[in-house]
Amino acid sequence: MYEFTVEKTLDAPLDKVWAVVADFANLDWFAGAERVEKIGEGVGQVRRIFMPGSDQPVEEELLVLSPATHQLEYAVLEGPVNIMRDYRVTASLADAGEGRTLAVWQASFAGVTIDGVSPEDMINVMQATYDSMLGAVAVAAAD
Repeated sequence: MYEFTVEKTLDAPLDKVWAVVADFANLDWFAGAERVEKIGEGVGQVRRIFMPGSDQPVEEELLVLSPATHQLEYAVLEGPVNIMRDYRVTASLADAGEGRTLAVWQASFAGVTIDGVSPEDMINVMQATYDSMLGAVAVAAAD
């Protein structure tokens, strides 16, 4: 199993960051999502994320949504766009004081499905992606 963590302190209050993150199928704030389709409601819902230039979506299933702990967990479902097996993400938020929020994204996956792409390559790509996404969350939460 491969694991990585992205941690970032956001210049936005916890309640506003949680409102952005907890709205699982709404990625209007993320430039990497051209459009998102929502299938279902609450835990168990799937968001289908279409990225620019791709006609195949990344599908993510919401597994846990805990307002009490400001935590959610989701699985990235295997498909033509996701090349990582058994990919899961736990996103946690905590008050960092002075109107700031500590965001921690922990991810794990079993391996990759395409020859020539190493797990380490995917970790580097996903760390950069989550770092960028968290910056966008902070901007959306500050609005």
